[in-house]
Amino acid sequence: MFDNYSPPQQTPSAPPPPQKIIRFDKGYLKTLPGILKLTELICNIAGFICIKISWAWLSAIFFNILYWVGIMVTLFLLLMYTFHFVEKYDRWPWFKGEFFFSVAMALAYIVTSIFASTIGESVGYAVSFFGFCAIIAYGLDAYLKYKGWKRGLPPQ
Repeated sequence: MFDNYSPPQQTPSAPPPPQKIIRFDKGYLKTLPGILKLTELICNIAGFICIKISWAWLSAIFFNILYWVGIMVTLFLLLMYTFHFVEKYDRWPWFKGEFFFSVAMALAYIVTSIFASTIGESVGYAVSFFGFCAIIAYGLDAYLKYKGWKRGLPPQ
């Protein structure tokens, strides 16, 4: 009567997706992208201080805009990665946006650093030094973001 009777098979349910919570992670500051963002911030702040003590106030307008945009956006991105907002909002194109920002900042720093080195005083040399350091940091950051974007990696 009960030949070949088997109880209904229960398929195991898939585990729930992991919770995407916002938390502070100081370990990000020890990774290469975290170190690059800190380097970018230090170069932006040091260059801003150097240009503020310069006598060439007319040429400092573009420098001020560049440094403040660099400070604000880089600090915003550093906080987004440090507090895992990037992980929570993973549908946004973080790599693509950060790649274009880093390329634009590197190109702007190339122009401003060359211009600052033509000022000829020690302030101009200091501004161009911090600008060239920022070029390297933003350029390497753009390269890493491009590689991650093309490979389809998650932002964090």
